[in-house]
Amino acid sequence: MKLANLPLLQVCLAFFLGIWSGFIDIELSFYSIVVFCLSSFSLFLVVYIAIKGWYGLKSFFGGVALLFLFSLGFLNTQAHLPQHQKMHYSKFLDADSSESVVVSFEGDITSSLKPNAYKDKYALNLTSLNGKKTKGKALFQVPISQESKVKANSKIIGYGKIAAFEDPKNPQQFNYKAYMASQQMTHKIDADSSQFKIENQAKFNLAQIGESIRVKIQNSLEAHSFSDDQMDIIQALLLGQKQNVDPETYAQFSKAGVVHILAVSGLHVGIILLILRSLTQVLLRVRHGKYFREFLVLLGIWGFAILAGMTPSVMRAAVMFSFLSIGLQYKRKTSAVNTLALSAVLLLCINPFMIQQVGFQLSYLAVLSIISLQPRLYTLYQPKYIIDKRLWDIITVTLTAQLGVLPLSLYYFHQFPGLFLLSNLVILPGLGLILSGGILVILLSLFNLLPEILVKSYGIILDVLLYFVEWIASKETLIFSNLYFSKSLLISSLILLFSLILWHSKRKMLSYSILNLSLAALLMMIYLTNQKRFQQEETLVFNAYRSSYLGMLKGSFLNLYTDDSRSKDTIKSTYLIKNYALLKGVDSINILSFRNFYQLASAETLVVLDSIPVMPKGKFVADYLYLKNSPDVNLEQVLNTLKPKVIIADGSNYKSDVDVWQATAEKFSIKFHSTWESGAFVFPKD
Repeated sequence: MKLANLPLLQVCLAFFLGIWSGFIDIELSFYSIVVFCLSSFSLFLVVYIAIKGWYGLKSFFGGVALLFLFSLGFLNTQAHLPQHQKMHYSKFLDADSSESVVVSFEGDITSSLKPNAYKDKYALNLTSLNGKKTKGKALFQVPISQESKVKANSKIIGYGKIAAFEDPKNPQQFNYKAYMASQQMTHKIDADSSQFKIENQAKFNLAQIGESIRVKIQNSLEAHSFSDDQMDIIQALLLGQKQNVDPETYAQFSKAGVVHILAVSGLHVGIILLILRSLTQVLLRVRHGKYFREFLVLLGIWGFAILAGMTPSVMRAAVMFSFLSIGLQYKRKTSAVNTLALSAVLLLCINPFMIQQVGFQLSYLAVLSIISLQPRLYTLYQPKYIIDKRLWDIITVTLTAQLGVLPLSLYYFHQFPGLFLLSNLVILPGLGLILSGGILVILLSLFNLLPEILVKSYGIILDVLLYFVEWIASKETLIFSNLYFSKSLLISSLILLFSLILWHSKRKMLSYSILNLSLAALLMMIYLTNQKRFQQEETLVFNAYRSSYLGMLKGSFLNLYTDDSRSKDTIKSTYLIKNYALLKGVDSINILSFRNFYQLASAETLVVLDSIPVMPKGKFVADYLYLKNSPDVNLEQVLNTLKPKVIIADGSNYKSDVDVWQATAEKFSIKFHSTWESGAFVFPKD
């Protein structure tokens, strides 16, 4: 009995589940995790030896083998977590402190990240912190106004303020801390240009070499008359630098349903593979030329991956197409699903954090859906001519890819582009021309041989692409946005998707049963989710800078009390309110002015004191006291009168006032909640 007898997809799935489970926050030492892995391995060996030749117990052996593979994935993730790395820089910082502290540091810049309006951002591998040898990645931030930019393959020495990423301050707010954790970063370092120095170093690093080449290419292209928009598209399509694309342009590609062409992935690497195999076909006429050809093809694929920044999507594609290229060269019948699964296992062994990255999830689901569902969909129609064959190819590939990423797209982005099919039918046939033309432009520019007529011709092609995408994106009525999609709907829809992917033509009864059960489960989850949405109730004080927002949610209706002087439409469209309404499934928002007294759903009372405080008349006891806009009151007298259980201070107050109030609350043994420090305050339901 061999492990190879287990279906490869089951083997990989067990490993993936172990990888994912390793991120669960559990109170286990790394020693106990290693013991668990060794125990599962011992059990695997014992069962293998004990039942060798007993084919009736094959299923039992398979279960034990899958448990062992699960434990391997679990151990791999745990070994990469910062808390289990003795030399990680977080071990040399005060774990209980959320304040930034000044530190001296040394490290290597590996790549530049997308800047914001104020700061340039870089990935920094720390090698020393306060004179102690360390390791681990951190986000390095520099004021964007500095004259000299930090470059890749450079060493940084200096001092700055280091701080851990914070949890979101409001419900349903984007969790930047979790996102940076998926990039293996737990802290950020802020420094001015005068606080550090840059030293070039000759340390061999593929990612840094790739960035150095990209910088050289960018400089050579900027010497020609490409517009800013054209340069952004070239960098995204050919250099993998989509962070430079204008946000409005990126949004238009997303609305048109072709944002995937801006992220270098399997589509781009597949086209590169076809181009390389066509260019090197002449080598087959030479003795041993097929080996030299394969070497050049693999060199080209991985060279393109390094140039594109070695992102999860391009790494996945490079690994997968490397397997595929070798299989094509030696005429091996390689299962595309097995190739895809093996590429994922290889990447996750190196970096398990990839499984948490949205791009990684989207790219794998898209390719898995294409190779599993497209051949079945293609058989529904038999094209007779070359043109309709090509069109049917694009239609089936586009539909299956969109079906594969639909659950994740709805969950992460809450929108669906209605014209995605038309966009792909127009753009995909010409993408090969755009990529091959871009490669030619880059090569000629590097050798100072790029003629101006080619610059203008290629620029026109890119302008046509941008114009078409802008036209598609302008059809707002066909873009379905602000769609409510919960995690339970995501899970149930993924189960339905995998029941389609794993359909077995020789086991139709079982496949039909699983498919129907999955569909029934999804429909039931849709019903239950809507029931829960219409029955939800929540009252909360948001955390907002210099503003006050009190939300009272009942079902899909939100009463929002605010002193914001902006228009109602502007308030509703702010990120804070829009995102909360989107993820709570709110259909209607009613903007109201603040009152001084509220009766909560829990039968408790809330008193609001503003800059012009109005105290309730007579003997009145408040369960909650909400302070906003720094009211000029004698808080001790107020507490003696109202006797609240909890005091809430939002972001509209002066910090000095909040500090005084907190000290007073401690004196009276009353719970104090500052939204600046602890985030939004959600009132208990009971």
